[in-house]
Amino acid sequence: KYVVGLVEPVYIDGLGIVEAKIDSGNGGYNVIHGEDIVQQGSKVTFRTIEGRQIMKPVVDQIKINVGAGHQEDRPVVEFNIKMGDREFRNVKFSVGNRSNNDHKVLICKGFIEGELDALIDVSASNIVDRNVQVDYKSAPSHL
Repeated sequence: KYVVGLVEPVYIDGLGIVEAKIDSGNGGYNVIHGEDIVQQGSKVTFRTIEGRQIMKPVVDQIKINVGAGHQEDRPVVEFNIKMGDREFRNVKFSVGNRSNNDHKVLICKGFIEGELDALIDVSASNIVDRNVQVDYKSAPSHL
């Protein structure tokens, strides 16, 4: 298995390298920060990391429970990304305002388990570039 830490650098096409939080508690979509989100027909524009203006096709629309019984509609867009030495095309991200969060990008449980096929080392950060791997078949049986 590939191993990642709690915070990892992710190259996002059009944005460059961004520190992303690896979020095993989020089972839905990856999330990217967006402000001034305007959806017109099948496209959405938003201001994101470092004030960059992005326009993307909307590939899905989701409802997110943001707490206290409040829900938020979010557009879903796709980015090509790179983590460590691995590249992924058309990765889905919901667009939501993360201006009050330390990390402007979240990588979700579904992506970690599926495409990335990784384990999370909660004691580490920035290890994805070290290409750390675990042979979990030879690990002790209690793991």
